[in-house]
Order: sequence, then structure tokens, then C-alpha cells
Amino acid sequence: MKDLLQLVNFFDTISLDEMKCTKLLNRVDTKFIMSPAVLMSVLAKHSDEYKVVAVNNKVSLSYETIYFDTDNLDMYKEHHNGKNHRYKVRYRKYAETGDKFIEVKEKINNRTNKERLRVNDFTYPIAKGLERIVHDYTPYLANHLEPKLSTKFNRITLINKTACERITIDLDINFINVSDDTYRLGNCAIVEIKRDKEGIYSSFARTLKEKGVLPLSISKYCLGTIALNNNVKYNRFKPRLRKVEQLLAEESNQIAMVV
Repeated sequence: MKDLLQLVNFFDTISLDEMKCTKLLNRVDTKFIMSPAVLMSVLAKHSDEYKVVAVNNKVSLSYETIYFDTDNLDMYKEHHNGKNHRYKVRYRKYAETGDKFIEVKEKINNRTNKERLRVNDFTYPIAKGLERIVHDYTPYLANHLEPKLSTKFNRITLINKTACERITIDLDINFINVSDDTYRLGNCAIVEIKRDKEGIYSSFARTLKEKGVLPLSISKYCLGTIALNNNVKYNRFKPRLRKVEQLLAEESNQIAMVV
């Protein structure tokens, strides 16, 4: 993590206000999971093509997310079962700015649309004044949703200097369930390339492919749910989970060699 931050600090910086043109609330997403070492080798090749978002001179920013679902985990099951039209409802806090939002993500095939409202506090159940975002943009009722999983992680955000493309790099990912059980996703970086149109050229994605890193469609909500809930079905995710397990095993081996 330290080496990665040192590398990213060589990138030109961009402020939150300057990056408004690449908010990409309606976008095409491609997600990857890799070790920090592989990520660093790719970043080094593209350091001149991107700016890094900085807040008060910090480029690794803290995020907290609380995911809602039904009692039967219907949103999780939609993803697991491969439904092309699915939803997420969540609270998100940006620690460095103090901003808080309720957000709805709608995924239709490869395209993601995000709606959000600023909130002063997180309320359980979802406050009446905020119910409309759930009712307007999902088939669910707000009073049928309850918090299921929290995540805490650090994010580095890169903005393409010449194209409408944003790359997020999530590190130090921790999952917490409603019983306060925790699980840390160790030696894994979740990288997501976000762009306004499908088929737009991304040299970053091409370099990942050259290094054998292929897209891996699984969300942090699904990973955390599997890690902390022994009762959920996850057959469809098993090939993707093996990749995560491989990265975690590599971290364990490195620790064993140091000891």
C-alpha cells in the first residue's frame, strides 16, 4: 500500500470540483481484481495519462458504505442468479469531506445508472423523506429494506486527461455485518474502469489484458455477504471467488516467508 501511494503521488492531481465532468452517474463499468504488485506495474505505464483526485493533499480517501436488502436478500440473489436488471440501495459516507448520501444503483446489462440524495444522517429504517428515491428508481418498498452489510475501504480515483473515463482503485477493504462480525479482504485491489460509452478505447484496460488480468464481475456487497453469511448460495460466484482466494493465499505465503 505504501509503495502504491508513493507511485500515485507522482501523478498530476485534480480536485473534486474539477472532476465534476466525469461524475459518470450513467456509465459502463468494467471491474477487475488484482494484487497491488500487478496494479503498480500497470499504473507505472500510464502515469502520464491520468490525474489523481486529491482532497486536502490526500489521494487515498476513506469511504464507508451501508448496503440495504430485503430479509430474503433479494438484491444479492438477483446478482448471483445473473439477472441483467438489478439494483442496490445504500448509504455512503465520504470521510474526508463529510458528505453523506443515500444512493440507488440500477444495473441494466453492462450499463449502470446511479441516483443519489444528500442526507444529514443515516436513519434506520430509511426516513420518510428519503423513501421516494427507493420507490422512484427500484421495484422495492423502503420499509421492506434493512441494513445488511457495511464496508470500509480506501479509494484512489484516477481521471483520464483526454477521455471521459474514471478509474477507481479500492484497497484495505473491510466488511462488517449486523452482528459486528468482520472480514478483511487482504491482498486484493478492486479496480473499476468507468466510462460514458461502451466500446470506448481504454489503454489501461488493454494493459491489464496483456498482463492476464481479465474482467471479474462481482460486487463488494456480494463478496462481503458470502464472507459473513454461511447460509447464502454462491455457486455462480465460485470461479471468481477462487481468484480472490488465490490472491489472499499469495499474501499469506509472503507473510510466512517474512516470519
